[in-house]
Amino acid sequence: MFGEKFGANGFYASKSATEQYEETQASVVSLAHQQKFGKLKLSSNVYWRRGQDMYLYNRESPGIYRNMHIGNNVGGEVNSAYEWGLGTTGIGVELRKEFLVSNNLGDRNRFVSQVFFEHHFSLLDKKLNISPGISWANYSKEGNFFYPGLDVGFTFNQNHKIYGNIAKVHRVPTFTDLYYTSKTERGNPDLQPENAVYAEVGYQYQTKNVLAKVSGFVRDTHNAIDWTKVNESDTFWSARNIGNTTIKGIEAELNHRLNDWLRYTLGYTYLDNKLNQPSDFLARYTLDNLKHQFIAKLETKFLKNFTNEISYRYNQRLNNGSYNLVDEKLSFVKRDFSVYVLINNITNTYYTETFGVQMPQRWFHLGFSYNINIK
Repeated sequence: MFGEKFGANGFYASKSATEQYEETQASVVSLAHQQKFGKLKLSSNVYWRRGQDMYLYNRESPGIYRNMHIGNNVGGEVNSAYEWGLGTTGIGVELRKEFLVSNNLGDRNRFVSQVFFEHHFSLLDKKLNISPGISWANYSKEGNFFYPGLDVGFTFNQNHKIYGNIAKVHRVPTFTDLYYTSKTERGNPDLQPENAVYAEVGYQYQTKNVLAKVSGFVRDTHNAIDWTKVNESDTFWSARNIGNTTIKGIEAELNHRLNDWLRYTLGYTYLDNKLNQPSDFLARYTLDNLKHQFIAKLETKFLKNFTNEISYRYNQRLNNGSYNLVDEKLSFVKRDFSVYVLINNITNTYYTETFGVQMPQRWFHLGFSYNINIK
């Protein structure tokens, strides 16, 4: 089990409400089993996941407004893979029951059934790899959904590879999207699931010390779900299907290890996010993404057990300007023990992210871990 306690100023209600507070807890219990019968591999898993989220509008006066949500997911899955002359075939089944108890959202539950089928082909002396697949999901309240997909990769030699994939995906409205109510939000029980087609093509170059990748992608979404206002001065954000959106982008990454103690990483992402029809509303999430992001990291190792990593980020948001961030992390690792010191936002930059929420300026983080090996 793990949990977090933190201030939530401006993230839910207005930024003028400076005493907002939130606590979260998460617990997971699972039991897994794997077994092989000749060419057939079986894996199974049963699990229970519990999440708790408590929010206070004013931590000094909890009676003003308080939310408490407790969710439990109980389920199990069985997956199989069989190797034969035409490749590897995979089949899997998952059954899951979702429960929610909330003073705001009410008592909710739904049963989810999922089945998937996939097959992996290797052709042309294993240089061409093709993996078609399809899955079916049934949500007890929302109905049936099908998710077809295809992955293709071609390896020219040990250094060069091209790949592509395409898939149809769906997003079922969350209980929050459907039923949440507050002084500033209104859920919508009539929301329709959103669906999208995602496609990507890319190239990869890899040697012992270099990994370079570049890819382009597009996501075409129908019935996208978001929280909207007509005017900035309106009291409520309301959940709705806002129509069709298209995201196009490119990603590039270079990871180069110069020697045993020095490595650097460079990465760039570009996103073009558009709503495909005229709108008479403000959207909370859809058009509040990063447009440009550049990341550079330099990692050095010294005195056998120490690692120092300094990273730089340039972010330009679609509707919220640009900013530069520098972080520093010093780590010590010896056998099963590790300790680190992290300094975020060394330059004390003022910046905002999702719908104008101010992010922390310079802050420090100290952590350690110890692995206990039980044989």
